[in-house]
Amino acid sequence: MSATPSAPKGSAPGRARRTALIVAAPIVAVLTLMVGLRVGAGDAVRSATLFAAPPGRPPATDAPTPLSWQLLTYLEDRGVRETISMQNLVVIARAKGSEARWTGASNVDGIAEVNLALPNIVVGDTIDIEVRIEGEAQPLAAGALVWREVSWGRSHARDAEERAGVAPSKREGALAIDVVIEGDRLVVGFETPIWVRAQPATPGAPKPEGLTVEVSGEAGLRTPKEHLDVTCEGGWVEVPVVAEGLTVGAQIKAKSKDGATGEWLGALPIAPGAFFIGAPRVVPADKKEPVVLVAPNPRKVVYAEVDDEVGRVFAAALDVNVEPGDPTPRARFEMPLLAKGLHWLVVSGEPRGAEHLAGAAIAKPFVVGAEDDRACSNGPWLAKRSAVGFPRWVALDGMAVRGASNRRKHSIGLAIGLVSLFAAGTLVTLLLIAASREARAVLLLAELDGDDDGGAAAREKVTAKPPGGGIAVVLLIAILGFALLAALVVAKG
Repeated sequence: MSATPSAPKGSAPGRARRTALIVAAPIVAVLTLMVGLRVGAGDAVRSATLFAAPPGRPPATDAPTPLSWQLLTYLEDRGVRETISMQNLVVIARAKGSEARWTGASNVDGIAEVNLALPNIVVGDTIDIEVRIEGEAQPLAAGALVWREVSWGRSHARDAEERAGVAPSKREGALAIDVVIEGDRLVVGFETPIWVRAQPATPGAPKPEGLTVEVSGEAGLRTPKEHLDVTCEGGWVEVPVVAEGLTVGAQIKAKSKDGATGEWLGALPIAPGAFFIGAPRVVPADKKEPVVLVAPNPRKVVYAEVDDEVGRVFAAALDVNVEPGDPTPRARFEMPLLAKGLHWLVVSGEPRGAEHLAGAAIAKPFVVGAEDDRACSNGPWLAKRSAVGFPRWVALDGMAVRGASNRRKHSIGLAIGLVSLFAAGTLVTLLLIAASREARAVLLLAELDGDDDGGAAAREKVTAKPPGGGIAVVLLIAILGFALLAALVVAKG
């Protein structure tokens, strides 16, 4: 009777250790990968983004150039940005040996309007900027802006063409009637001036005498004055109207002393939810004009900016409050000294509403330092000045600096996780090869059992060791352990 074949020496304890390693290695690798990915996710970071705009004209030739930028403060956590309010902010701008500072806070929308001024700034100059917060050594944002003609110069020829009149649905008669609106659109619930011009429909015809205009509101338009005499040069007359709905229309009839008539019928554009702007058409060049912004409904914040034909001069993020004795919410501010010429006061309930002038954003034109402040001289001219979007762009994004630590952690965590997966995969592969060899060895010994001549020599060649031997296994176990230790150390900071 033949003896029972014996497994390789020490195979039972070896199988137990091998099985334990095959089970434990993937667990440790997955745990290391989890810790590494958590390390790579990074920490929540406070940062800021600066939106720059073309600078406007200084109020005098020897005055510094006004720089009006918008700052957004936020918290970024795992790739998600949440705007937050920040106190004790400092913005520093340096150029040509000069420095300007702004201090303040961002509001509930995470917005702060930064107004600075630097002397002798011209196209091609570089402005170094830092955005800091008290108590932190690293800036929220930092970098350099280069004033280039393409981006900082005149972006829109805002005064190159006159605004076209409101498109009518009906316009007929010997007298041609045109209608323009100051600010381009009516503000619901507040009196807004429109300008009506009546002139001969035939070019070269004599100027009509004794012109009168009759205005009747349709579909939610109230006209406090229905019959007006045309007294302004060019056949213009100012007509105050009040929009009482989101869709309004007007019928306008003109008649001259000699019996010539004209008729205009059409809808007037509305700015739904827009603020009423209490500011004059003409502002003295040497006066800081006060402005009142009246909200049509309860609001918390309003954004106002003053722009000229070349850029952004001044901006403010204002709290809207109810004043004693008046339940209508409003905000007040004072415009700085401005250069002579055409300006727009742009008001919106959104931080970037002035870029597109859509929805509730509205732009009121006004002129600084006009010698003639009569309505007839400035009203029609201002009403025809087209207000287009006032552009701005991302000049600085603080995450380029503030997120460097998170990006480094992400690389380290990912590297640790991948190394642990590779080590565990290699280790399990070697252990499975060793188990396969042991199984083949047992079968071979069973076949050779009883063969006294060749069995002894064959048994010497039977092995159940993994490729590379025990050294490779020990090395991979060490790598796996050190990867887990490194992940834990990095996670602890």
